[in-house]
Amino acid sequence: MSGSTFPSALEALSFRFDEIVRLLSRRIDAALADYGLSRTQWRLLAYVLRQEGITQSELARVLELERASVGNTVDIMERKGLVMRVANPDDRRVWRIAATDRAHDLLPGLRGIIDDMLDRTFSGIPPSAIAALSGALDHIVANLADDETPQMKKLEEA
Repeated sequence: MSGSTFPSALEALSFRFDEIVRLLSRRIDAALADYGLSRTQWRLLAYVLRQEGITQSELARVLELERASVGNTVDIMERKGLVMRVANPDDRRVWRIAATDRAHDLLPGLRGIIDDMLDRTFSGIPPSAIAALSGALDHIVANLADDETPQMKKLEEA
């Protein structure tokens, strides 16, 4: 066995990313519990509110979920009266997803809950440090995107 330490500083940092995502997901789920929404449902609703008429396939791509999972989530959100499927006049096989009036009415309360949770998450970190962190994370994302193999890109396009 080599004399290197495990985990290395960079491995420990990458493990921290997983921890942050897990804790943030748990906090968001708890924050949205009064609305009966999960983090996945909130993310789906946020994309629908941002881009009315987005298709289920487009949602699957941006949420990085299987189309069947997105379909199930849309079913749940329809039952909750937050989204509706709208037939695409150009292609009967494609459904567009739109937010309901109820979703638009809930948005200010949901936005307030998420904003408060994010304020607590980043409490004590100066704006300059947040900007630097954002820039560093953008750089990491770009590095990871550059490393995508043609095989991975083919899988994403399928």
